[in-house]
Amino acid sequence: MPRRNRNSGSGLQRSALNSSRVPSSTGRTSQRDTPQLQYSQQASRDVSDDEFDDAASTASSDAWVMNEDEHIEIGDEWESLLDTALDALGEKRAAAREKTLQSMLRLMAHTYMGDGLEGRRVMLLEALRRSVRSTKSHVEQERALHGISLWFVNFGTQDEAESEFASVSEQLRVMVVDPAGDSQVRAQALGALGVANFIAGADFRDAAELAQFVHTRVLDPALESRDMSVALQAFSTLGLLLTVVADGDSLLLENIFDAAFDSHMRGLRADSVDVRVSAAQNFALVHSALGADSDYAFDSQDELIGMLEMLQHESSKRLGKRDISVQRTAVREVLRTIEDSNAPELKLNLHGRIVRFGDWTRIVRLQAFRRVLGGGLPVHFARNELVQDVFEVKFDSTGDDFACNRARVVVNPSSELAKMRSRDIRRRRDARRDELLSDLD
Repeated sequence: MPRRNRNSGSGLQRSALNSSRVPSSTGRTSQRDTPQLQYSQQASRDVSDDEFDDAASTASSDAWVMNEDEHIEIGDEWESLLDTALDALGEKRAAAREKTLQSMLRLMAHTYMGDGLEGRRVMLLEALRRSVRSTKSHVEQERALHGISLWFVNFGTQDEAESEFASVSEQLRVMVVDPAGDSQVRAQALGALGVANFIAGADFRDAAELAQFVHTRVLDPALESRDMSVALQAFSTLGLLLTVVADGDSLLLENIFDAAFDSHMRGLRADSVDVRVSAAQNFALVHSALGADSDYAFDSQDELIGMLEMLQHESSKRLGKRDISVQRTAVREVLRTIEDSNAPELKLNLHGRIVRFGDWTRIVRLQAFRRVLGGGLPVHFARNELVQDVFEVKFDSTGDDFACNRARVVVNPSSELAKMRSRDIRRRRDARRDELLSDLD
């Protein structure tokens, strides 16, 4: 069961993912196929679980793009598939390990594993951590780091999450501040660090300490060097952690954000639209949290509103039409929150049930879990107690309605995961044959 009580500010704090836009697989899938989190105060958009696809995952690749009429179902064989994948991680070739990790990510995202893998959960985590330490492939590191995020999402309610958190956190912090590290690897490490803290950290004070670390050791240097990948993840991770601090101590939240206010203003002036949107959303998150019971205003609120209004009316000559549209929509909602205390509303249709996200805390958390789970988000909403606790929803997974609407885990038959499944079936068939032959002897 989850360890934290968000209302008391202690226990399980429910990081990846980003701005209002979900990272796409550039050049691999069309804009239409890459879903976005879109919200409007006037008209909420219903997003069905069918729209969640692997192209939205931070570790998407060609092998993850599926043909709807050409797939296989994994069913209940995920434990044996995962065991096969763990064996394959011992391959000497980095390319082979990358493919194996890709298959593992898909399994961990599209299957809730929390009640399984008794006695092997830590072994899975250790295998991922070994791949993170690899110096031969940045792709392997990124996928293994994504796997660590998925590990905490899957096993966050188990004792292993608490016992392993400290050592994982230490490893990730070293990677995050390594100036010689690859930007994408550092960003993925920061995302995993935020998710692990959110799920397994002791209480809101842990989240506050990490938020200050992210601000001073990661965000400011990234803005200074114009490393937009790390800056984007830093703003996103900060937002996720601040939702935890807000639940525990509003004065502490105010102090932390006051110190980070100028950095967020710099974020609004960044070259990247995604960075601007993520920084703007943090302003809305903090303002809505501190203004819940009073007429709260930032010390430099007039300057902030002026900057936001400038972004809202920015010309499309400098930016593409799509970027301008995303920026204007997001900034408009932030301005409504700061000026009128109106929060946006997002509605998701998950397994035939509408789930509403009507405040910034839930929206920021949804973005974080969406970055980690991608197309597997509906599965975890339906089966994962941790996710249900974070968003305060419950699904009856035993009813006929759920059985009719449950998401299927499907893969391209030419993908590495399909090949792994075939190898596993042959291996178990051969083992049964050998057992029968020995009985005859």
